[in-house]
Amino acid sequence: MYESYSDFERPLRQFHSADEVLSQFERTYPNGKPWDTVYLQLYVLDAGPAFTPTRIELDPDRCGGATFRYSAAGWGLVQLHLNAPKAEYLGNSHTNHNSLKRAETWAPVVGLEAGPDAWDFERIIAFSSRLNRQIRKQSVGKLGSRPVLPGASQLWEQGVSLSPYTPGKDVLQIKK
Repeated sequence: MYESYSDFERPLRQFHSADEVLSQFERTYPNGKPWDTVYLQLYVLDAGPAFTPTRIELDPDRCGGATFRYSAAGWGLVQLHLNAPKAEYLGNSHTNHNSLKRAETWAPVVGLEAGPDAWDFERIIAFSSRLNRQIRKQSVGKLGSRPVLPGASQLWEQGVSLSPYTPGKDVLQIKK
C-alpha cells in the first residue's frame, strides 16, 4: 500500500498497517489546515510488474521551489481514497481500479512503462471485489447504495452529514 503522490522532493511512502495510514490524518498542509484525505494505491501481489515509484518533474515556479515528486502509477493498482470527518460533514471514501478496456484505451495517452498487457486484470478485479465485500461486511447500514461503517454511523447519529446525504432528509437503512 503506497501513497498516491509523495510530498514534494520526498520518496513515496509505503504503509504496512492501518495505524500508519491513520497517522496521515494527523498531518497539516503548509497553510496549517488539517489533512483531510489520504489517497492510496494498493499493489496487488503477483498481478503485474514489480512496483516502482514514478518520478514526476515539477515546475519550481509553480511548486514553491520543488523540482520533483513521486507517484504510484500502474494500470493494475487499486485506488483507496479515505476521508476524515469535518465539523459539518464526512465525504465518502471509495475504492476503484482500472478495467483492461479502460487501460487499453488510455495507454497511448498516458504512456506508462508497463502497458495493460503486463497486468493480470482478473486477479486485480478479484482483489478489488474482496476488498469491497469486506467493507460491506463491516458496515452497519447503507445510504443509497453506499455502505456505512460504524464510525460513520455514529457521526450520522450526531447529525453529521455523510455527503451527499443529510440526517433528517435521508434515511440510514440499518442492517438486520
